[in-house]
Amino acid sequence: MMSGSPVRRDAQGEPQLLNSAPVIEPISGSDKNWKQIVSTLQPQDTLVVATLAVLGDTPSQMVAHLMQAVATGCRVIVADMPNVDVQLIRQVALSFMPLEQKAERLSNELDGFYASRSEERATYAREIQKSLIDQLYRRGIDLTDLLDPQKEAKPVNDDIRGRRLRSLRESLELTAAEAGQLVTLVGADKPYGKQLVSAIECGHDTTEKADVFETALNAERARRKIQAKLDQQIAKAHGQPPNSVELQLFGPQEASHA
Repeated sequence: MMSGSPVRRDAQGEPQLLNSAPVIEPISGSDKNWKQIVSTLQPQDTLVVATLAVLGDTPSQMVAHLMQAVATGCRVIVADMPNVDVQLIRQVALSFMPLEQKAERLSNELDGFYASRSEERATYAREIQKSLIDQLYRRGIDLTDLLDPQKEAKPVNDDIRGRRLRSLRESLELTAAEAGQLVTLVGADKPYGKQLVSAIECGHDTTEKADVFETALNAERARRKIQAKLDQQIAKAHGQPPNSVELQLFGPQEASHA
């Protein structure tokens, strides 16, 4: 049997077929073994295969390989066929060409679909990664700091808390200077300047000073609520409606029923 290995011949020049291995695995259109087999075939050789299916994965490949073998002038034997009728095999195989072409088209479309989805996932992953890095960087977290353990980490920005504190200060109708004075009422050694208040409200200063500033604002809001409630009770005793401060602090229903 001829399978691409060197052909050994007897004293009369006939090939010794029993010293060669049979072809039992399918051969693709780009299979190097098949090219090697065809290149060694001579007119006096005999190529034996177990079945036509080993000559190719598709009908077109099978016919192409069969025609290549026949073109060398060698004898072709198919073990499961009594006679190798090349024209009949070619005619039957070519009738399956529309199905083969459709299968190839669907395979290409499926490959394109998977490639497209893979690229979409990669793009989405890059966008999410960039978004996370940008969010962390805006909060003062630089991921490059993790690469150098000796490098001192930058203070973390907390712009969300800063905006909340600024909104609280503005709801109390306090300037930065006036709000900075309040910290002395909750234990600070000296008032905060405008620059420090601005740093806290921008999220740049997240130290204990920011905690003291928040405590001072909350204390002032609580003090105003208590004072407004007392004023409300006094006003109600005299038959006066709730004022704008009471409506803002307590809401319409609570202010009218307190």
